[in-house]
Amino acid sequence: MSERMRAGVIGLGFLGSAYAGFFHKHPGMEVVAVADIRPEVAERVAGEVGAEAHRDYDEMLRRHALDLVAVATPDPFHRGPTVAALEAGVKAIILEKPFATTLEDALAIYEAVERHKARLYVNYANRADPLDVASHYVMQSGLLGRVVYGEVRLDDNISVPTGLWGANSRAWAAGSSTAHFLLSHVVDLLRWYLAPAEVREVYAISRREVLGDTPDLYDAFLTFDSGLVVRAKAEWIKHMDELVEFYLCFSGHEGTLVYNKLPGFGATPGWRANVAVGTTAEELLAHQRALGERGVNVAVTLGPRKPGGIPLTARDAASAPALEYRGPKDGGGMALVGAFVDSLREGTLTPTSWQDRGPLPTHVDGLRQTQVTCAIVESAQTGKVVRVA
Repeated sequence: MSERMRAGVIGLGFLGSAYAGFFHKHPGMEVVAVADIRPEVAERVAGEVGAEAHRDYDEMLRRHALDLVAVATPDPFHRGPTVAALEAGVKAIILEKPFATTLEDALAIYEAVERHKARLYVNYANRADPLDVASHYVMQSGLLGRVVYGEVRLDDNISVPTGLWGANSRAWAAGSSTAHFLLSHVVDLLRWYLAPAEVREVYAISRREVLGDTPDLYDAFLTFDSGLVVRAKAEWIKHMDELVEFYLCFSGHEGTLVYNKLPGFGATPGWRANVAVGTTAEELLAHQRALGERGVNVAVTLGPRKPGGIPLTARDAASAPALEYRGPKDGGGMALVGAFVDSLREGTLTPTSWQDRGPLPTHVDGLRQTQVTCAIVESAQTGKVVRVA
């Protein structure tokens, strides 16, 4: 594909506007049309990127032959525009997470992609953060030994469900939940980190005392077919200084990974993999080089670990090998989109800009993510363990 791709965007909130801006600046793309139910927003964004504005996405799809459409409508409203674009002959879709908020919608989107032999990418943007790339590398390389337990916390400030979308915030939050809005990120990261392991059972609780029109939180235990158990918790009722807090930790037979991705009050951002005892300096340096080739710069440490001042010599080893990074993360909501464009141009799910990181996320991953997040909701409602097919 050598000519410029003709792109459209449906849904022009802060993410949809970001798609339009990204495509406008990309040398291989042209933003032809944008659509939003708010005509003043559509006109404003269209003026910024030189596109035609539409209030109705069906009209946009009738008027323009598009190569690529980004769908960034609110969480419950992904099915309509995505299926409409596919039926209009659009062969490539970029869909914001979550893939869907119901299994019915997820299956409809999945089947439409298969029926039209199209390509659909899901923008699980965390996959493009360098330290998530590092976490994926550590897990896939077996540097922790067999991973047996993990915990992930992803929390939002209460201003998100009450004010992020302006006057419509409570209505749109009520159409979603922390299971879909937040744990969709977590479920996808876990599946990517731990592939080919898959979630087989879910047990979850929820609370609905503060917001009323949407659950305040979900707290779930996910059991993988590898035997690994991960506790995944997300709430959006925190009165905190930060907008988002995100923490991940995984323990294996040989080591532990700690990742303060978006730390809370007083915590320091950073990432550390305490790897298997006996890993040599040469092996650590080889891993450091491999991560550097993936755009991740980490330090190597071999000094003894002394928790609480007490020397720790696991298995009588004198050194504690680790890979480490201290400081804020990189990335952002559009960090994965360039790889999607490269994928279309190169005709592969592993383009040159995404080598050694597994295939890019598609409708297959989206369906699986929805199955797990819907199982979390079902388990919390029924109080029972839910099997994931």
